[in-house]
Amino acid sequence: MKRLLLPVLISALLMLACTLTPAPTAAPPTPRPAVTEPPVVTEEPVTSNVSCYELALYLDPSLAAEYECQSVPESLSEVDRYPTHTELTLWGYPLTDKFFVPHISVYPVAAYTTLQPGVVSYTVTDLQALVASGTVPLFTSSIGLGLPFLPPVNAAQLFYAQADVLPFASGSGIRYLAEYAQYTAAVNNRDLFYTYQGLTGDGQYWVSVILPITHPMLPDNSENPPGGLTWEEFSDNYGGYITDMVKQLNSQPDESYFPTLSLMDALVTSITITP
Repeated sequence: MKRLLLPVLISALLMLACTLTPAPTAAPPTPRPAVTEPPVVTEEPVTSNVSCYELALYLDPSLAAEYECQSVPESLSEVDRYPTHTELTLWGYPLTDKFFVPHISVYPVAAYTTLQPGVVSYTVTDLQALVASGTVPLFTSSIGLGLPFLPPVNAAQLFYAQADVLPFASGSGIRYLAEYAQYTAAVNNRDLFYTYQGLTGDGQYWVSVILPITHPMLPDNSENPPGGLTWEEFSDNYGGYITDMVKQLNSQPDESYFPTLSLMDALVTSITITP
């Protein structure tokens, strides 16, 4: 019996060995991909493409095909009284035959105050207060009590709309839409304009931007009162009419104006004054 144990034991071990499979070997760890930071996107600074004496700005080609730069000499007339100043006139502007020619003026504040102390001092103080508050109050129906505007116009500021405080490269000011007239005029596309009235940070220069603007909801001009009314009927309810029109203008999207408000604002914010 003892002789049979060894062969049987060997045979059992061989059978066991045949049923065993080698343990799998662990795969080498996969290296993690290197973590890279996303590229930082930086906006290119707006580069001025127009220079006119102390004034520099970026003028979008869609706003003007060309421009004229001039130093306007001092005027001491009773109608137009202003100091020597820089004026940039835009030619090839997309709107023609409007109340104002599209232009930008830069006035030396001290010289202007000397010529018109009451008007200019009040206007500068009023603008500084609005900028300091950071907001422009909504228009009320008090005709003639409008926002700061230079040069003075021999007419009333009938209303203002889309008003806001807006800084520019060398200072700050306000932008708004307005219309001037000597009668109860309808809000219309001939007389409506965009303006920016700003003051440099050092208080030395006043920047006045005046650019015609239109909106498709407005009539072409004010030759006839709206709604088929007579001029007497229209004038009798003029305050209510203006208040309603201002609400409508304020509710319109920026891009619905032509040229767009964003395009006008971009021009303004690029303005640099270097004495």
